[in-house]
Amino acid sequence: MQIVILAGGLGTRLRELDPLRPKALMPVAGRPFLDWQLELLKRNALTDVVLSIGHLGEQIEAFVKDGSAWGLRVRYARENPRELRGTGGALVHALPLLAEEFLMIYGDSYLPIPFAPVVGAFRNAGAPALMTVFRNRGAWDKSNARVEGNRVVFYSKTARPGEADWIDYGLIAFRRSVIERYQTAPVPLDMAAILSDLVAAGDLAAYEAPERFYEIGKPEGLRELEAVLSEGRA
Repeated sequence: MQIVILAGGLGTRLRELDPLRPKALMPVAGRPFLDWQLELLKRNALTDVVLSIGHLGEQIEAFVKDGSAWGLRVRYARENPRELRGTGGALVHALPLLAEEFLMIYGDSYLPIPFAPVVGAFRNAGAPALMTVFRNRGAWDKSNARVEGNRVVFYSKTARPGEADWIDYGLIAFRRSVIERYQTAPVPLDMAAILSDLVAAGDLAAYEAPERFYEIGKPEGLRELEAVLSEGRA
């Protein structure tokens, strides 16, 4: 299945480490983070990659090129870095490159789980989208979802204590038709708006990730992943 990496954001929380480097290229355990991420995709046989880039995107493109160094095929959806469209808007902008079904991850997430079962669950769910979720209980970040059976029944980035005990894991499967609905939506368009609409319609399936996620959006998250990768634990 095709996979889209959203790597166009400003990375404001990491600027203190290196303001001239995009978040996806921050060094982690001796290598740019994106190197680790692309290697992970290759291990999961996800070789058709769309990279959505914006802020300092030319550095990402110069590093990855066509993806052949990882055994991948990489194409680019390039946003104007001065007019970023938001996480949802980035997918709308990438529509000309999107397959009928695709996975999406964020450019600061490292997700050490097998991806094939996620694809299988999506195709068996009978829903136009699937969110991979983790039973977080507030441990790794603020919980933002509730799950009943195989559906996400509540999703909010501003969930109050007690409203949610699961978290969006950062791996979502979509049918292209979902994103097509938002072609005339105002920008910036946040991914949360798309996910909330799917929940309201009962159209967001759920798949439980068996282990925790890692993310480098904050300096402490970067340091934690660096320790894990340095020790070969992910």
